Amino acid sequence: MQQFAEQPRAFVPLAEIDGQLAGFAILHVEGESGYIVTLDVDEAFRRKGIAQVLMERVVVHARETGAAVLFLHVYERNQAAIAFYDHAGFEQVGEDDEFYGNGLNALIYRRLLG
Repeated sequence: MQQFAEQPRAFVPLAEIDGQLAGFAILHVEGESGYIVTLDVDEAFRRKGIAQVLMERVVVHARETGAAVLFLHVYERNQAAIAFYDHAGFEQVGEDDEFYGNGLNALIYRRLLG
């Protein structure tokens, strides 16, 4: 993740609680398209609205830098993440076989920022 976070155009919002890293996201914007590399909340801090706050920061930054659409991949069996992205206005637009390795498929999600 460090390699993705250190890219020149990476946007990396952090969420801290009591001095501990509770979550983070990594966004890359290229022209009118943004890609959410990851949005991760530590298990101990889940179900507290942190993912929602991180997503809002990602969306605001993407809009401010000219993105009209966001994309992301999500593991096809990660039901909690899929429900979160559905609720956040994303829609499934494709599949990517073995994106995460042998037999580990991803769903491709998109959100229009119009």
